[in-house]
Amino acid sequence: MVTSGNVTLSDSDYLRLIIHGTTAFELLRTALEFGLFERLESSGGMDVAEAASALGVAEQPARVLLLGLTSLRLLERRDGRYVNSPVVSRKLLRGGARFLGPLVDVQARVINASMPDLAEAVRRGTNVGLRHLDGPGTTLYERLTAHPDLQEVFYANMGDASRKSFAQLLDHYDFSGIRHAVDVGGGDGTNAIELARRYPHLTVTVFDQESVVRLASERIDDPDLRKRVRFRAGDLLTDPLPEGADAVLLFHIFEIWSLERNTELLRRCHDALPDGGVCLVYNISSDDEGTGPMTAGLVSPYFLTLASGEGMAYSPGDMERAVRAAGFSRVERHQDLGFSHALVVGHR
Repeated sequence: MVTSGNVTLSDSDYLRLIIHGTTAFELLRTALEFGLFERLESSGGMDVAEAASALGVAEQPARVLLLGLTSLRLLERRDGRYVNSPVVSRKLLRGGARFLGPLVDVQARVINASMPDLAEAVRRGTNVGLRHLDGPGTTLYERLTAHPDLQEVFYANMGDASRKSFAQLLDHYDFSGIRHAVDVGGGDGTNAIELARRYPHLTVTVFDQESVVRLASERIDDPDLRKRVRFRAGDLLTDPLPEGADAVLLFHIFEIWSLERNTELLRRCHDALPDGGVCLVYNISSDDEGTGPMTAGLVSPYFLTLASGEGMAYSPGDMERAVRAAGFSRVERHQDLGFSHALVVGHR
């Protein structure tokens, strides 16, 4: 049953959902591909024959799809007609503020093929799932440069996720005292653009690999934003950081790398900042006990198996210890911010 945002399952159904997880995912992906949820929403519900006609398929496969989605509590049956469940109305309708379509796309097209390699990745401690994607480099981010279509899918999801989680950071942290921020690994510029819009005095430099910053720079039309949102191509692990900043932003970067590599990156951030400068580390986090939440537990295998072969969703304690080890004299720690995120701020 579905009550007040929670789904209640028996132990057996919980195990079935794990064992048949690939099938559950494909039921959802197929519904999105056919636009089923929007069709049900606009019509107020359909029976099997109406759904089959709307989707342009035979009734038997329509029954299979509707049965599967209803068993997953994504659809409900009322008076003989299938309708969207509340969670679909909140998160699976295109145009909705919390639409999860970009996450489904990146899972389907970039991530899922590598997940059967998790056991070997655990055994060898490296991202063996990268074998499914040819190209240069030893990380997913480098390999994607050889696949512009997949790179666009990947950063569309990153931008969408950033918009949702970044809004709460902007409500939580005051950037008014910062003049120039460097967004390390800033991707498609989503965070930089939103920061510059929110704070008209602020200049933000996005520092990322060349193919990414080229993609990002094409997104800005506003003349004022083009002056204050800048782009610098480089390798964030080896190249010097852009100069003249009083803040360095590590948003959704810490989870990619090992704690040792993160500490070294943070030392470089510390050295690039003036006295009084700040470094903000913001990303998905686990709890300090290592027991959850589910977001952290399910995203961490992606970092090990595919992304870099060494990262995971770290705890706020891990983040704080790395920031202190990098030499920052005072550290703020903010956790349980929603979207399974934490913020650690190091003051130089």
